[in-house]
Amino acid sequence: MRILMLLLLSSWCTTLLAATNVTTQIYDIDMGQVNEEPLIFLTNGQVVTIPVSATSDLEYLREAQRNKKWLNIHIDNKREIIGLGPGGSPIREIKRKREMNIENEFQPSILENMGMASSFFKQARSNARNESECFNRAHAWAYEWRIKENLYSSKVWLFFTRRYIRKYKFEWWFHVAPMVHVIDGGTVKERIMDMKYARGPADLKRWTNIFIKDRSDCPVVEKYSEQANHPESGSCFVMKSSMYYYQPVDLERLELMKDVRTRWDEVEVRKAFQDAFNEEL
Repeated sequence: MRILMLLLLSSWCTTLLAATNVTTQIYDIDMGQVNEEPLIFLTNGQVVTIPVSATSDLEYLREAQRNKKWLNIHIDNKREIIGLGPGGSPIREIKRKREMNIENEFQPSILENMGMASSFFKQARSNARNESECFNRAHAWAYEWRIKENLYSSKVWLFFTRRYIRKYKFEWWFHVAPMVHVIDGGTVKERIMDMKYARGPADLKRWTNIFIKDRSDCPVVEKYSEQANHPESGSCFVMKSSMYYYQPVDLERLELMKDVRTRWDEVEVRKAFQDAFNEEL
């Protein structure tokens, strides 16, 4: 095997400015066309590569994907896998303390004005770890608003197509942030609350432009498959959900298994705070 097996490392990193180690699962593998490098989609949102000649390593990754195994992956500054081995699930390290209450059927809160949205934005935690995952930040922010302010927020998911990822050598296949509903000018409008990348509540186009280099419009889809089944269509897709959905796999389960989220999962919430803010609940 060309890639050396590594011992399990505990760091949970996302920034690719230098060699990093991530503990993650394999979401998908795209072999591309002739002379294109394979794209490895990690469940933490990253997209990395591996030489097509590394056949034994590709099979190792495929087997890990089929069996939903956790891996420790070492990535260089060119986003190429240079080492991998078995890894332990970071979620299993968190023991469930109590059951969280089941909420009523989800209805987002309606804020009275943009000033309220700006206030929630400014009051949100701003000390997120640089290496934190977007889905953990979004989950922690949404949970804290619900518990402390009784705010029922939503989430907006931005999915980058494989066409876009290959064209711009983009490092991610999805991003997510909280979203609130606000009365403005007599109508209810949606504003994205991305405290990591925006300076205040943003409308959808302004938010997607932060990440979409060609400024393409991102069609809004109702089902997960409407974007997953069109990897070469345009640059991006947007999907909206309630605050309870934690990762893209939950949106997929909603469509395939009618698995509607009506509650917080404590293990996910505790993992979100641990990763995003290094805080134990």
